[in-house]
Amino acid sequence: MDGTKVFEVSDAWGVREVRFDSTTMIAKCSCKLFESKGILCRHIIRVFRASKINELPSIYVLRRWEKKCKRDAVYDGEGNLLEENATSSAERAIRKKISIARNILEEIIRDARASEEVVDFINTSLSNLQSSLLQKFQTVPPTRHEEQETFIGTSIPTQVAVLTASDTCSRGTCSRIRGHRDDAKSGGGKKKKKDPNLKVPRQCGLRKEVGFHDARKCPKKT
Repeated sequence: MDGTKVFEVSDAWGVREVRFDSTTMIAKCSCKLFESKGILCRHIIRVFRASKINELPSIYVLRRWEKKCKRDAVYDGEGNLLEENATSSAERAIRKKISIARNILEEIIRDARASEEVVDFINTSLSNLQSSLLQKFQTVPPTRHEEQETFIGTSIPTQVAVLTASDTCSRGTCSRIRGHRDDAKSGGGKKKKKDPNLKVPRQCGLRKEVGFHDARKCPKKT
């Protein structure tokens, strides 16, 4: 095929075959990483570098890796809107319009970031637009409670019921703390102090006799 080149790229796991079409800028690798996970493999990147391609083709930048991927509405195969929380049709329409406006604004900023003069013009225009909107639409600022609900995407309950555990297991817990009743049952709980001068008979290791000495202090030791 015209414009198609075949490269062999080796790595620690073997040799991979990369087919690169310079006319369509499409490359396919035998490892199938991009087809399976949407991530460009290092073999194709090495082919791009060898072909003096410094910018990644847009075909390899999937929508899932873009910043605005989560802001767009997601639909299933039958065209139903997928959302975590059920909302009204009016709120869905507002969310869709907000998503479109946010995407347009990001595209304008991305196109104008190369020129400082254009960025200043955008900031001035947005400030004027904000002032005009505040004058035309007297909106009440949301409370902190409403901001938190908007952030988490659901309403915060006013009451929370804490249920006790039905099954308990005491295995592996620490020892029970002794109380004053335990001390009363054991006779006051106070241990008697030993007399330091009280001698205890012991067996002499030298003579194998019981007395008040040991092998070191045996009186019969010669």
